[in-house]
Amino acid sequence: MSESGYRNKRTYHLADMQPTMTSFSTVALIIAKSEANVFLDKINSEQRGVISFTLRDSKRDIANCKCWGSRACVDEYVDMLQIGDVVDIVGAKVMAIAPPNKPGTNEQQRYHPRGTLPYALVVNEGQGHLVKHSVDDAAVVQPLLQLIHLSHKPLSAVLKLSDVRCAAPGAEQRPAVYVDLLVAVATMRPVRELKRKVARLGSGLLQCLELVVIDTSYADGMVFTLWHKDWIRRARHWQPRKTILHLIDVRLSHSQFYGCPVLSHASCTLIYEQPQPQSAECQALLAFAASTPLKSFDMFAQIDVEQMPAAEHIQTQMSVRQIYARAEGELQDATSDQFTAVLYAMVSKFDIDGLATSIHKKCKSCQRLIPNSRNDCDNESCLLEFSLCYSGPRFEYFFNINVHLSDQTGTLVETRLSGGVAEHLLGLKADAFQLLSERRKTELKWRFLLKYFEVKLLIRKPTAMRKDLAVIIVDMELIQLDRLIEKITVF
Repeated sequence: MSESGYRNKRTYHLADMQPTMTSFSTVALIIAKSEANVFLDKINSEQRGVISFTLRDSKRDIANCKCWGSRACVDEYVDMLQIGDVVDIVGAKVMAIAPPNKPGTNEQQRYHPRGTLPYALVVNEGQGHLVKHSVDDAAVVQPLLQLIHLSHKPLSAVLKLSDVRCAAPGAEQRPAVYVDLLVAVATMRPVRELKRKVARLGSGLLQCLELVVIDTSYADGMVFTLWHKDWIRRARHWQPRKTILHLIDVRLSHSQFYGCPVLSHASCTLIYEQPQPQSAECQALLAFAASTPLKSFDMFAQIDVEQMPAAEHIQTQMSVRQIYARAEGELQDATSDQFTAVLYAMVSKFDIDGLATSIHKKCKSCQRLIPNSRNDCDNESCLLEFSLCYSGPRFEYFFNINVHLSDQTGTLVETRLSGGVAEHLLGLKADAFQLLSERRKTELKWRFLLKYFEVKLLIRKPTAMRKDLAVIIVDMELIQLDRLIEKITVF
């Protein structure tokens, strides 16, 4: 239908919908879009498809619109209409749906965002269509475009990341839960392309974008995964520590890969970017995000040795078995991500003269790990900084030694001796260590190997961005046999 023909039709607001209407036309903003579902029509053996849009035309009214048609028609909608577009809906049929709060409808409504009205629109090819509204019609377009940032739910009603992490379903529980959150983008990983597991869903690669989001209750952040192409496209404009997201019905589940709770965009999720008007909650979150050190995605998996507790404050004696029980076993406490311990144990592995790598590189600008085969960080901001005003080395070496600590209950194999602590205990810098002869390295190793130490540890449990248990040596001191026996006997 031509645009002039459309203008001759009467247009309604979403709030005017009634189940008797079979040719409903309106102008609205797209705030969500589903992936297209293409299937084979068994009657005529032709490919058909369906795609859904979530529409909004006022502060209060939100409704879903399902469009059916040939594959060519659906593919055209996929390419032509994006989140944030103002569109004309022409010749739609109004369908009554169960109210959002009616018992037994929650699972069904997980297939699309929750509308605020008891009706939805259906557009069938040949009877109705969608088309972009003319950008020249500023009087209509501009007010609708403002709705992309106006949350329809109060920001004060969101949950905290620290709370939802504890309430997330365990790995053995299949059903996920859906929550509302107000978060800031902390960092993003480059978009990955993955092969689809199910051939019938298409042969093209599947895009995946992983972010870390934070709020004032949990600066360590949680992984938030986007699989939707439109949202991945919009996320390219998000800025770490500056972009605020109001997530509505975001999926919360336990990730077996990360071994912790994670967030993901679902078919029912709505996202409001930089919600307006800026509330007190948004201002507080922006201030918090601005004061949080900017880290790359990879750095969330690294150990922050600069913020380790003072050695004199570590007093609680534990055995190897107790450390594992508190970190990953039956004594694990979900409310705490780390704890400290004093361990009396023998160094059963200290491989600094063998094949194991005990020296690593990090960028002098962002402190990000750099592969030993490279001399430059691939962070664009670092490359720009070095190219403009820096002519010296772009990386520095640091110790990262794997140590095994054994006592009468077992062996702690994840222990790392890193950074300044390693330099202090070894008595030399990482650069100087590389210049030592193999004989000198072996002599240095036997200062520690098969000897007993009082070791003060910081144990950091697996988190969203650090899949494995991290055990960091804060301090260690050689202990005489009589004192060791006294400590173990009392313990």
